[in-house]
Amino acid sequence: LDFAWSALITASIANLFAAFKGQENSKLMTTPGISDRLENVGNQFALTTILAFIISLPLMLVKEGSKLADFGPLYSSTPVLAFNLIASGLWFYGYNELATMTIKKTSAVT
Repeated sequence: LDFAWSALITASIANLFAAFKGQENSKLMTTPGISDRLENVGNQFALTTILAFIISLPLMLVKEGSKLADFGPLYSSTPVLAFNLIASGLWFYGYNELATMTIKKTSAVT
C-alpha cells in the first residue's frame, strides 16, 4: 500500500510538471522571433528536452549517483536492459515531440 501511494504522488508531480512544460512551450511558440530562430517545433522540443536534462542532472547525481558504478557493468552485460532503455527513451522522446507539435496546432489545455 505504501508503494501505491508513493507511485500516485510521484506520477501526480510528473503530470504537474508535464502540464507546466506544455503551457510554457505554448507560450514560447507565440513569442515573436523565436519561431524564426528555432525554425520548427521539433527544434524547440529538442532544446526544451536538453535544458530539462541539464537542470535535472545534479538532482539525479545526488539521489542516484552512488548506484551509477553498479549500473555500468549491468548495462553492458545485459543486452535486454540496453535495448529496453534505449527503446523506451526513443518512444518517450517521440511521443512528447508529437505532443508538442499537437500543442502548436491546438491549445495546451486541450
